[in-house]
Amino acid sequence: MLHIDNSLEVLKKYLRLEELNKMSLAEIIEICRERNLPTDENKAQLISDLLFWKDHTRPIPAPSTPQLSSLSDPRNLNTVHQRNGALDSKEFTMLFLDGNSPSLDIPRQDLTLGESIGSGGFKDCFKGAYKGETVAIGKLRLTDFSELDLAEVKHEINVLKKKVILLNLNFRQLRHENVIRFIGVCTHPSLLSIVTEICTNGDLFHYIKKSPRPSFTQQVNYMHDIALGVSYLHTRRPAIIHRDLKSMNILISQDGRAKINDFGLARIRPKANLLMHTQCGTLNWYVCVPPEYWTLNPSYTEKVDVYACALIFWEIMTWGFYGYPFQDLSAHALQVAVQQHEIRPPMTKLTGLYPRNLLVLVIEMWETDPSLRPSMSHVVDRLSAYF
Repeated sequence: MLHIDNSLEVLKKYLRLEELNKMSLAEIIEICRERNLPTDENKAQLISDLLFWKDHTRPIPAPSTPQLSSLSDPRNLNTVHQRNGALDSKEFTMLFLDGNSPSLDIPRQDLTLGESIGSGGFKDCFKGAYKGETVAIGKLRLTDFSELDLAEVKHEINVLKKKVILLNLNFRQLRHENVIRFIGVCTHPSLLSIVTEICTNGDLFHYIKKSPRPSFTQQVNYMHDIALGVSYLHTRRPAIIHRDLKSMNILISQDGRAKINDFGLARIRPKANLLMHTQCGTLNWYVCVPPEYWTLNPSYTEKVDVYACALIFWEIMTWGFYGYPFQDLSAHALQVAVQQHEIRPPMTKLTGLYPRNLLVLVIEMWETDPSLRPSMSHVVDRLSAYF
């Protein structure tokens, strides 16, 4: 069930420029505090922040509860299914650009499609070129696309689009070298695609499989990059919770930098003390799903990403040398092991190979109680000690 911040709907009724101008600075600051927005600016800037928050923060459906608001006419979905899920460019534009972001629509003639560099989920990824820049083109496989798939793709684009919109408005420069840069979408029927910066070394999961174990310095660099990227997302206003962090969603650039990718399951968290309520995440070998997910109506915060990062860090340190645990456990057995018995990936073989403080940090990050896990900003500080 999707949890909706009712205060957002209430605020929309009176968060208007004329109403805010009538309020005292103290009242404005109190509203900003409740929304986890900055409070140390002047009144005009605080009002500007609130108006932007009102216009660009809204409850976003989780993949398990798709609500394709852009398809206001149910007949549009029927048309999609009748054509086995293939969308034409007009429908694609309606779904993902909403008529409000023409600058994000990339003309087909401006894209050059090159060699295949991978595939996954609903996308085939190609190396390409756009305005002289080498880019990654995620071509969407829309045959037999389900409503759930459409919801996930649309949400991924909306999260990335939010960053670009903010950039265009010059409102808090949402750019970070450890988060994949979103460039735009191509809505041409022959190449419905998402265009982002390219990372020539692919995702971390496959990079580990094909590359020798790097030096300790490089391993810590990867961890530090990941922590920086996730911390950046968590400290946005409103915060962004990724919810599906795993080595397959970490890309490695040509110069060896790690970058956060794939926001298909990301959720905007509009209020600092608001818990998210949906089931999601990917159940895989390294127990990506944290203990708080193992309920019918899970409640969680950005600490789910901290837990996931701990597992990625463990994967970086082992570098595939010791295999992948929990392969023989059923979903129920894994749930019992993680939630009731606090079973985690083995650390024994890492003792002596890595600094004790680093191993302790990972253990703290996958604590069962989310409140005991450090923030990603704190993780960044701890890892910075190694530089």
